[in-house]
Amino acid sequence: MNNINLLLSSQKSRRISNILLTKERKKYFQFKNRTHVLNDTTIKNIIDFLNSVKNKPIKLPVLLDIGKVTVADKLSYIVLECLVYEMLMLGYSITVKLIPDSTIDTKGIKNSPLMFLNELSINFSTDKHDREAKFKKHFNYISRNTVKYRRLISPESNSYLSKLTSDLILFLRNQFEFSDNYRRIEYDDVMVIKLANTIGELVGNAIEHGDGDCLLDIDITHNFTHSKKLGRTFGAVNIAVLNFSGTNFGDKVKNKILNTELSKSERYQKIKVAYDTHQSYFNDNYNEEHFWNLASIQDKISGRPDNYNNGGKGMTDLIKSIQNFTHEDYCYMMSGKEILKFKKELLKQDSEGFIGFNKNSFLHSIPEITSLGISKVYLPGVAYNLNFILEEMNT
Repeated sequence: MNNINLLLSSQKSRRISNILLTKERKKYFQFKNRTHVLNDTTIKNIIDFLNSVKNKPIKLPVLLDIGKVTVADKLSYIVLECLVYEMLMLGYSITVKLIPDSTIDTKGIKNSPLMFLNELSINFSTDKHDREAKFKKHFNYISRNTVKYRRLISPESNSYLSKLTSDLILFLRNQFEFSDNYRRIEYDDVMVIKLANTIGELVGNAIEHGDGDCLLDIDITHNFTHSKKLGRTFGAVNIAVLNFSGTNFGDKVKNKILNTELSKSERYQKIKVAYDTHQSYFNDNYNEEHFWNLASIQDKISGRPDNYNNGGKGMTDLIKSIQNFTHEDYCYMMSGKEILKFKKELLKQDSEGFIGFNKNSFLHSIPEITSLGISKVYLPGVAYNLNFILEEMNT
């Protein structure tokens, strides 16, 4: 996967000291986690540590002692995978100590390539070359089994996007659970098709905005119960889409609207009017990058320089169509440090056909504070974390 190096080089990292340890006369660098959650704070601490390691004049083995943690969301451990992969490619030997406490939407970490490097996992091998080879293989592995789907899609293979949707439909239609008794699980077929189309649109959109490889990772968990829904079982479709790039998600639309002639399109002119209105409200919670990310996900808005009449189908509309089938969901996108949360009640189109992430309008009102976030990690490019909890039908 290209451009992972930007995840380390783009950070404003603080220098970490006292990281060199000696055990049985062997020296190594150790990261010791002091938190109980694998989230952006922990990931930022790991990035600071790894940048400090890179700045050392000697190259020694690295131990990431993360300990017992609750996994905040799928994207957190996928980003950790990317950091470990980058350090391995730089020639460092990496091991981890990790006891993940996962839930319905983060159970996929049990099948993460990280487990091959985890000293506390049954998948760990004492042979350094063997475990690192297994990690690299499964990081880049094209997989489609009953509970996991993973693809690395490059801009050169855009023709694959046309096949991706049908491949995802097949994956989602063929779900099996083996924990107790062999059983087949079905999801609403209309939802399956909408979900496959949405994932394909997100992958294509990430490639268009970032011009780099796109990592797609999906895991499905089954057979969870709900304290208020006795006698019913639930599963989750957990999705991460990740693209590292020197171009952030809103950059192309920002450049197009601020630096080109907009007389060709009334819709782009309205985005400029909205920008003039919103910028007077920019603050620590809602900034200019938030605005351009929001502008870039609108229906019929494209960052392509000569395209003023066509744009992708609004992603929020696609995500909302899936939310209509879900029991619960937790969805957001992230570019740079800025986060947009896809809350169902805030994804309604206004009279102008825009979505403002508020209950009023995009052109005249800023997003609700509950739909915004600022991460401690700077993510160069764009990433999506989508968790859909669905009631399961057994056949």
